Amino acid sequence: MKKSNIILLVFAIIILAAVLTNPSSEEHKQVVKSVINQVVQNSISENGSDMEKLGILFGSSLAEKLIENSVTRDNYILFSITKITWQGKSKSIGYGLFGNVFLSEKVNKAFNNNEENNYENTLETVDTIAVSVDSIATE
Repeated sequence: MKKSNIILLVFAIIILAAVLTNPSSEEHKQVVKSVINQVVQNSISENGSDMEKLGILFGSSLAEKLIENSVTRDNYILFSITKITWQGKSKSIGYGLFGNVFLSEKVNKAFNNNEENNYENTLETVDTIAVSVDSIATE
């Protein structure tokens, strides 16, 4: 087999693998949910009150509903883009390629900053997460 045919075959296999492993919309949403769930778990371990823990869990379920309604995927066959729509504005926050979804460093920084904060009450936790998502969507 000629060298050029081998190169074309390898290239075709890579393209086929990209098409077949392009993450689904549900996989994009699941990655965003896992980031938020990690923030919630860290908040629960930091806060001692049972009422605060219950409130944070309630806030987490609201955040998951928000994600279901506001996180979408734009499919470009070989790869896909994770988008979030907040207050009528849509912003790309990540991408999916070869079965993986990668979120932007801005998203990770926004949520990591929230992990370091001590929350005095549950409403502050939910508001802080909403403001983080809002700042990402409006940039």
